[in-house]
Amino acid sequence: MEIHERKESGVVVLACRGRLDGYGAGILEKAAKEALHDDDRSLVLDMQEVPYLSSAGIRVMLVLQKRLRERGGKVALAGAGEFIKKVLEMAGFLSIFPHYATVGEAVRVLGRAEERAQLLTDLRSPSIERDGVRLSIEPGLHKPAALRVWGDLPAVLYSRIDARHIAVIPFSGTEYALGLGALGRTAEEVLPFLGEMVVLHGSLVWLPTDGNDTPDFFTPVKDTGELKIFAGYAVSLEGPYREYVILESLSRDGMTIGEIYDILNAWAKEHYRDYKGILAVAWWAVMEGLRSQGVKHSPVKEHAPPGAVSIMDPSVFDSWFEHDSVPRYRGDTMLGFGIAIDRTLSGGSFDKESLESLIAPHPGEDSSGGGITSHTHGVVFRNVSYDPGAAFEAQVRKILGEADFVDMRHLMSDTKIRKAKIGIAPVSSLLHT
Repeated sequence: MEIHERKESGVVVLACRGRLDGYGAGILEKAAKEALHDDDRSLVLDMQEVPYLSSAGIRVMLVLQKRLRERGGKVALAGAGEFIKKVLEMAGFLSIFPHYATVGEAVRVLGRAEERAQLLTDLRSPSIERDGVRLSIEPGLHKPAALRVWGDLPAVLYSRIDARHIAVIPFSGTEYALGLGALGRTAEEVLPFLGEMVVLHGSLVWLPTDGNDTPDFFTPVKDTGELKIFAGYAVSLEGPYREYVILESLSRDGMTIGEIYDILNAWAKEHYRDYKGILAVAWWAVMEGLRSQGVKHSPVKEHAPPGAVSIMDPSVFDSWFEHDSVPRYRGDTMLGFGIAIDRTLSGGSFDKESLESLIAPHPGEDSSGGGITSHTHGVVFRNVSYDPGAAFEAQVRKILGEADFVDMRHLMSDTKIRKAKIGIAPVSSLLHT
C-alpha cells in the first residue's frame, strides 16, 4: 500500500494505491494521523487504485469518519471500484461514506462545506485582511485588567532563590499566569525542581528541572486550599479579556508569534484609548511549527553561574537553557498565555523597575520587531478540532479536559502559527505581591 497526501481547497486528499487489507489498513491509519491536523475537517480517500478492501480497512475508515464528523466534517470516497462498493454494501457501511466518481468532484462538494463554515464565521464576526492575516473581532468584557507580579525575578536571574523568595499562589482566582514554578507541599520541597510553568483556566502545567524533560499537569476539580502553586517568579492576570481576535495567516507558511504580537499591539494602539503599552494575551492556536527555549536548572544558589552574572548572560546562557533546533508540532493545537510590552509606549505609563519585573528578555529574542518584548508559555495538545466560532473559555476548558496532552514549553518569538483565536487584555496597572 502506497499513500500520497495533498490538500485542495482546504480538503485533505489521500491517494491510495494497493490492497487495503490488514497491512494496508495500518499504513492508512498512520498516513491519516500524519496528514490530518487539528484544523482539518474534510478528507477524500482516492480509491481508484485500490483493488481490495477488508474489514481491517473499513475499521480504519470508520474511525476517521467518526473523528471528522465530531468536527462537523466527513470522509468521502472517490473513484471506488465495484468490488470496493460491494464490500462496503455487504458490511452495511456503503451509506456511511459519500462516494464520488472523481477526486475533483469530491473536493468540490467538501470544499463548498469548508467555504460555508468560513462564511458562517464571517457572518458572526466580519473579517478584514491586513498585515498578511485575516482578522475578525469578538467582544469580551470592557473592564480594567491588571498583572500581578509574584516572587523575585532578580533572584531567579542571578540564581539565588531560596525558600524566602518563593511565592505561594492559590489556585483559586488564578486563571492565567506564567513564570517559573512547580506544584508541591512546601517551598523547600519544590526548590530543586522549579521550571517553566503556565496556568490556563486554573490548570497548572510545568516542566520540572529534574533532567527528564517531561512536563507535568494538574487540574484541580475542587480547590481545598491544601495544594498551591510555588513560584520563584510569576505573572498572573487579574481581570477579563477585552476582545477575542480570530486570526488566520494568509501565507501557507503561517506567521510568527512575534509578528502576531506586533499586529495585536498595533490594533490596541488604534482601538483602545486607554492603552498603556502592555497586553496580556491568551492563545488558542493551530501551530505551523513550535520553537522553544527552556531553563535546565532550578535557579538555586548551588547552580549560580560563576562571576555573579545573570543566567541570561551570553557567556552562560547556553549552559542554562535547552534550545529547539527544528520546529515541532506542525498542525497541533496550542493553548498559551503571554505578555507583550511596547517598550516605547509603556515607558510613559509604568516605572522602569516595574517593567523590568515582568520580563527578562532572552538573548536573540528580546524584540519581536517594532520594539515589542514578549514572553509566552504554551501547552501542546492533539486530536481536538479548531472551531473559531466556539466560545473561547468554553473551548479552553474542553481542550484541557478532553484533548491529548503532548508538551509544554517557553515559546520563542519565531514559533509559527497557522490560525488562532486570541484573548487580549490591555493592562491598566501592575500589582506586586
